Amino acid sequence: MKAQMQRNIILTYLTAVLGWARFYIPVLALFYIASQVSLEQFTIIMSVFSLSILVLEIPTGVIADLLGRKNTLLISRFFYVIELFLIAFYNGFWVFLIAKIISGVGVSLWSGSEEALIYDTLKRAKREKEYKKINGIIHTISNVAMAIMFVIGGFLFAISPKLPAIASVPFAVLGFALTFFLTEPYKSKRTATLKNSIKHMKEGAVYFWHHSYVKYLTFYSWPIAATIAMMLSISSAYHQSIMIPVAVIGVIVMMGSLLTAYAAKKTHYWEELYGEKKMLLFIQLLMIFAVCCMSLMINYIGAIFYLIICFGAGLFNVLISHYVNQHIKTSNRATMLSIKNFFDNLAIFIFFPILGYIIKYKSMSAAFVFWGISLVILIVALWFYSKKLRMEAHRKKCV
Repeated sequence: MKAQMQRNIILTYLTAVLGWARFYIPVLALFYIASQVSLEQFTIIMSVFSLSILVLEIPTGVIADLLGRKNTLLISRFFYVIELFLIAFYNGFWVFLIAKIISGVGVSLWSGSEEALIYDTLKRAKREKEYKKINGIIHTISNVAMAIMFVIGGFLFAISPKLPAIASVPFAVLGFALTFFLTEPYKSKRTATLKNSIKHMKEGAVYFWHHSYVKYLTFYSWPIAATIAMMLSISSAYHQSIMIPVAVIGVIVMMGSLLTAYAAKKTHYWEELYGEKKMLLFIQLLMIFAVCCMSLMINYIGAIFYLIICFGAGLFNVLISHYVNQHIKTSNRATMLSIKNFFDNLAIFIFFPILGYIIKYKSMSAAFVFWGISLVILIVALWFYSKKLRMEAHRKKCV
């Protein structure tokens, strides 16, 4: 069993690389435009993508807990292959919308399942204390691979707009094939029936509602996760607006991926040095600073603020995963992670179309100003909420 658990970790490293072998991501917005999808339609598609994840996020978390993490990941990665095939060989709003909905189903199945698989793998091997370090390595490996592939992607796009997507298909197929060799760390004690699914979902909701710290982390997560997702999704259009040549965009995104990888690798060290409270506050301030500076639309130099977002993403992804996983039990792990991701995607679904509307009728700068102000308001509201939680916890101790 120990060898099987170690194989799970190695296979996760490999599939992390293959899963992000998407050469079109550094020029995502430009790729959609080249495929006969306008920038406004792009933001609508990304919003619907978030909605599809939103609707399925918690039910698929329940499925992962009952059906098993491995089987859920298999279905998820099969959907990735279908999505890539559609966007590689077809054009137009409706095809891309359907492809992104299929992708949303895949992401909702993947969301929480892979994290749960790795954490439970380490738990089964009595190595759960290594999760923060292992998760950092996963993010580092995947981001280094992304960096290399993103440089290639920029040049492939310059040759032919469809070439980056076509080149991504074989990697997705290989990632799907390798998933068959994973081992389920723990078998579910319940079968995946409708009755058990509903019961499991209710238990997860009750557990979430009564777990103050997990609730706090969830509400902390969603504005930061939304910032990262929206800024990175629209980054190629942003770079073009600040006069960065298309071929160079891939290089900048490569630098961003390397920064994300570096931050992910060092997160466990910095967290032990400065502590949870300071690290979480630092990430919030970093995101506000970067978004506000991006709104200035400074030619060429503005790419630095995109890189700051990438650095913050590396810190955030490792820390939030570590803190949430520490406080949830194995039987509900995927469901609880899905609830957290549900709120992340709710923010993207609400705010991304608003950003698209402001970009179309005002400017990209105005859209970033709007989000910067929104981010400040949300973070201040979270501070008051955390103060309320601390007071409630103090009252319980006194009683």
